Amino acid sequence: MEHKKLSLEYDKTLINKILDDINMRYVILFLYIIRNDLFEDLKDDKLIESYERILILDDIFKGNIIKFLSGYQNFVEVAIDLGLFKNIRSVREFEQKEDDFIIKLGEETITIEKNTILVPADTLFLMISKKFKFLTRRNFNLALTRLKGVRCEVSSEIHSFIYQIGENDYTLSDDLYYLLDQFGNIYQAIKIEITIEGFYQRFEELVKKINDFIEIFDPLLTSKEVIKKINKAIEENKDIFEALKDEKVKLSDKLKSGKIDKSAQIYKQWSSQLLQLLNFHYNIKKIDEKLLEIKNYYSGKKKKFPYLEFIEKVSFNEKNIVNEIQDTLITLREEIIEINNIVTKLTKKEIKLLNLDYERFIITSSDD
Repeated sequence: MEHKKLSLEYDKTLINKILDDINMRYVILFLYIIRNDLFEDLKDDKLIESYERILILDDIFKGNIIKFLSGYQNFVEVAIDLGLFKNIRSVREFEQKEDDFIIKLGEETITIEKNTILVPADTLFLMISKKFKFLTRRNFNLALTRLKGVRCEVSSEIHSFIYQIGENDYTLSDDLYYLLDQFGNIYQAIKIEITIEGFYQRFEELVKKINDFIEIFDPLLTSKEVIKKINKAIEENKDIFEALKDEKVKLSDKLKSGKIDKSAQIYKQWSSQLLQLLNFHYNIKKIDEKLLEIKNYYSGKKKKFPYLEFIEKVSFNEKNIVNEIQDTLITLREEIIEINNIVTKLTKKEIKLLNLDYERFIITSSDD
């Protein structure tokens, strides 16, 4: 069987397997976006000429960008989004700068030689890690190594998904580029991932805040086993601490309310604050489950679609997948904002003082 180049007929499963690995996926997709969305597949000679004129400047001013890339607003927007301009974070920030503001491309940047886009490894890593902060340099380097030579599943051929040019530059293989190009708007698909990832990062920050506050009340309440029992009690609309006692959980004295005067103001304040935080933790768990459902469209053990199919569905909004994801994220965002607005008003000092006051109350009550 003559099979040299990557093809969907023979290699679709292999490509999907490679794209299932998040480290290799982002290397491939960002190289694709650089070629397709930034440089328009090198089809516009004027764009390439304008970019190369910018590169030879000793200092690149905003005015140079506007002058040489006049009519190429999309290039500027994608460059900013990818982080090609190191000291510009958004289009709005770019627009607000004066024309004599110096734009920094870094010591190394993307170049074009012999009709080939060369992307330095450092530049590519920074672009990806700007969006996906969990990517480590070690995993990135391993992904580069693996993608340079991938064993074919149906022949003895070794496929190069990317090529290393010189010591430190990389480019996407033409075969893979044109195969990916058939599946639609990859930039849109990756933007959905970026949105979800950014959402997840903010979500995890809120989870940590809530856990830190609960831990001040009692570290036991943040253990996995106890949290499961608390969540079960909330779902069944039971008294949390009575349910924990029924489950034979050894509670600290301040969590045993049997002999405490529940009409006391300090008890009401203390228990109300703790129960609010525990309910927030439960609600956050439900939000986490919904976020995981969204991520399951394209990743994880319960993945609904191979990544190539996910790109297709997003590109053509099949079965309103984009609307569904966006609507879910909007709803979850509102829920998180509601919780966050309350949690951000709390401080560790305030919670610690509340617990100290309550502990004093327990001691004085027992003395009586």
